[in-house]
Amino acid sequence: MRRTKILATVGPATDRADRLARLLESGTDAFRLNVSHGSDEEHAATLRRLHEVSRKARKEVALVVDVQGPKLRIGEIAGGAVRLARGDRWTLDQDPALGSGYRTFVEIPSFERAARRGDPVLLGDGDVQLRVESATPTAIETRVVSGGVVSSHAGIFLPRAHLRTAAFGAKDRADAALALKEGFDYLALSFVRNEADVLVARHWLDEQAGGREVGIIAKIERAEALGAIDGILRTADGIMVARGDLGIEVPLERLALEQKMLVRKANAAGRFSIVATQMLRSMLTSPRPTRAEATDVANAVLDGADAVMLSEESAIGQYPFEAVVWLDRIARATEARFDPKPWRDLVRPQQKGGSELPVARAAVDLAENVHARAIVTPTHSGRTARLIAALRPTCPVLALSSSESVRRRLALVRAVQSFPAAAHSDLQSLRTRSLELHGVEGLAPAGPIVLTAGYPVEGRPTNLVTVVEDDRARSRGRRFRRRRFRPRTRNVQQQQ
Repeated sequence: MRRTKILATVGPATDRADRLARLLESGTDAFRLNVSHGSDEEHAATLRRLHEVSRKARKEVALVVDVQGPKLRIGEIAGGAVRLARGDRWTLDQDPALGSGYRTFVEIPSFERAARRGDPVLLGDGDVQLRVESATPTAIETRVVSGGVVSSHAGIFLPRAHLRTAAFGAKDRADAALALKEGFDYLALSFVRNEADVLVARHWLDEQAGGREVGIIAKIERAEALGAIDGILRTADGIMVARGDLGIEVPLERLALEQKMLVRKANAAGRFSIVATQMLRSMLTSPRPTRAEATDVANAVLDGADAVMLSEESAIGQYPFEAVVWLDRIARATEARFDPKPWRDLVRPQQKGGSELPVARAAVDLAENVHARAIVTPTHSGRTARLIAALRPTCPVLALSSSESVRRRLALVRAVQSFPAAAHSDLQSLRTRSLELHGVEGLAPAGPIVLTAGYPVEGRPTNLVTVVEDDRARSRGRRFRRRRFRPRTRNVQQQQ
């Protein structure tokens, strides 16, 4: 059973029921919908399709809606893209007409505050670079320093600008409100700066979600978020290391170090982490990844990331299914050499007190001592399963929950697989349900199961760890040993 989860972005290349089903068959655990592109009608139809495909596959799949945030984007360009050459002049203005090789539209709160002569302007992932020559109240005149292809709605980054923008603005709220009508599991919040940005979105969701629980993934794309990461982890359910924009904000030579720090801190706080952007970018046009990409994915797994994400590879690439298969292959091969022990002493959730963490540690230790096939944990909110997973056990974590929403959200947590369970269960019924999971695909062929529970179960926090053995498997093993080591005689054969 693969531990690291795969999050695939849905786009024109995959937004059909048969293709989404094939993504699941290839190994996808969660879907991401980027609502920065497309219409409201298209987004609603995609969400309905995702629900339908997941139900047909009988798989708990997390649905992530990624809102644009305060990212600046250029407008529509005639033909979809334009190639800019070094030395070209290019104007950024307020004219909504189609862009060209001379100008394009961009919506900026204040052109004069946004740029001064000599300031850099970066487009897309920073591959195309401009330099400001002048700025007026209605336009910014630039000169191309490093050329390349610029597509419609590409992101534009002004590193020296000081613009006051909301992390969860009007467009984000409108997109999230539309998604709430169709149902989703996580809001991916773009360009988070600090804990306050997450709290704004959290309060809005609490008011608008109508009692449904929607998690928040804080996308770490700004340099200032690195210094505020502890506060962000207090309020977000997980983080996404969004290396595209983060790689523009921080020196490129430090990007790998920041990734490792973010994943380590998320795991220590009992939150999940996603490593994203250009994981297998060459697979936009190639059926195989490069050696560097394969190494990058493996390093994310060794860093302890809960999930790796495909962006344009699965949204517009020519080989979306092959990309998922390669992520699966690389993750499985790498996990065989992952050493979880250095991670365990680091786990210190920010919520103090309670018995959950000591019980989680006891469950993981016991599972390793008895060579358990799995750890089974009933959970109402998913917290116990996340804590156990944060300790990186060597066996899978099987979460039991009566809440479909909880089961879907756990699809992004490393090593956790979720199953339905009764809302109210006593210890004996939990033991029986654990035995029913002995045949789950991917479990070791033999060994007991470690079960956690709240005693006396009803309404109690997790405070008990026990071993559940399959008596039938044990008796079969005894019969096998008798047949193997005892000499056979005709009488014995006749008796059998």
